[in-house]
Amino acid sequence: MVASHTPEQAIWEKLYERFDPEQPAFKPGWRVERKYSPARDIASELARPMGGHKRFMLLGGIGSGKSTELLGVAETRSADGPVIFVDLVGHFENTVGDATALQRVQPWEVLLLVGLAVVHAGTARFGQMWPKELLRRFDEVGREFTDDDNDQPSFDAAKLASTVAVLAGGAVGTLVGGPVGAGVGAGLVAAGTAGAGVQWRFKLGIPGRRARSDQDARVQRLLDVVNKLLGELQAHGSKLAVFVDGLDRIADRDRIRALFVESALLGSLECDVVLTGPIALHWGSLRKHVRKFTTKILTNAPVVRRDDPWSWEPGGPGVTLCVEVYRRRTADLPSELIPVPLLHKLAYYSGGRLREFVRLVRELSGPAWDRSLTQADEQVVNHAIDRMREETEAGLTKAHLNVLRELLRDPSELPNHDLVEEMLDVCLILPYPNESEWYLPHPLLLKAKLPKPG
Repeated sequence: MVASHTPEQAIWEKLYERFDPEQPAFKPGWRVERKYSPARDIASELARPMGGHKRFMLLGGIGSGKSTELLGVAETRSADGPVIFVDLVGHFENTVGDATALQRVQPWEVLLLVGLAVVHAGTARFGQMWPKELLRRFDEVGREFTDDDNDQPSFDAAKLASTVAVLAGGAVGTLVGGPVGAGVGAGLVAAGTAGAGVQWRFKLGIPGRRARSDQDARVQRLLDVVNKLLGELQAHGSKLAVFVDGLDRIADRDRIRALFVESALLGSLECDVVLTGPIALHWGSLRKHVRKFTTKILTNAPVVRRDDPWSWEPGGPGVTLCVEVYRRRTADLPSELIPVPLLHKLAYYSGGRLREFVRLVRELSGPAWDRSLTQADEQVVNHAIDRMREETEAGLTKAHLNVLRELLRDPSELPNHDLVEEMLDVCLILPYPNESEWYLPHPLLLKAKLPKPG
């Protein structure tokens, strides 16, 4: 017998499903324009015909909203030309079946995935008839890399391409939307499910695989094939833009250096390229050494006030952004399901990291469902905040706390300490925007570990 649920519980179930912290805002109606985001500038520069191929890297902390901003730029660009959007996190988690392999990925492996994504999108979305000789050449080049692992099956570009999860939009010349007849401006859609039943059978990011430099003859042949694929799609007179999401998840600094400083493969693609990059590139001297890309920084929404960082009411101007994110996803639900003051509190304790704000809303929906509430109260909100506070506080040392106390005394400058880069990476320290960046401890740390003096 199925237990009956109250009408209130049905509403909390809807709220839970709409606030998934692991998913960007795929629905355009859920996206909110961010005042300090570089997304508009990137979209404007992509639209300009002068300057050759444009290449941008969007840097930001995990959970800052880069994927959502990247989707927004891709949607905008698709109104004027073909767009291909590659989700590396989804590919490694759902297709390769090894999420940690992304942490070991090499530049040529990302290049190969881009080539496969172009084949898939061209066939399924844009109606591209690929020259048989070009696909045969792709197979030959791919097989050269299987020599690294003798138990790998023969490389088949067409089959592998069909398993790559790709979003595509816009039109290639007169080929509007390809075989399904979708028109320009229809936005991004999945490039078909031709890979259903086809298994991914090419090893990526395997431990101990020998690193290959850009000068490697096989790598150069792969780059040549991928650029010929890009040329075929752009031969109709349309300028292609490729978006790659997921490289921001890479945490190892040696791998970051290998991908973005020591290699120029991704910047050698003969089309517009926009990708997300790890926040570690922003600190120290690495950012100025990134090759062929213009880097842009996405800071957190300024939900705290510099003059009183311990106060969540009314909080900083970024609170309004978080509240609007909530409103966009709940327009058809009761308007005061979460009262405005409690939304402000959630926004403040998220630190302006949109993924954390989304997670906080989801966290409270479970206890609210248990009690069949008509409206969220302080109890369920505080429970959600305390759960995340305990996670954030885990592993803190006296050295961490001393760095954070020094930062509270002067938010305009990062302390000169070896721990700072690590603390930025794991979001114990958060950057905020203004004419110059400023920094504060995560507000969750101000609740108990770093209380207001006096």
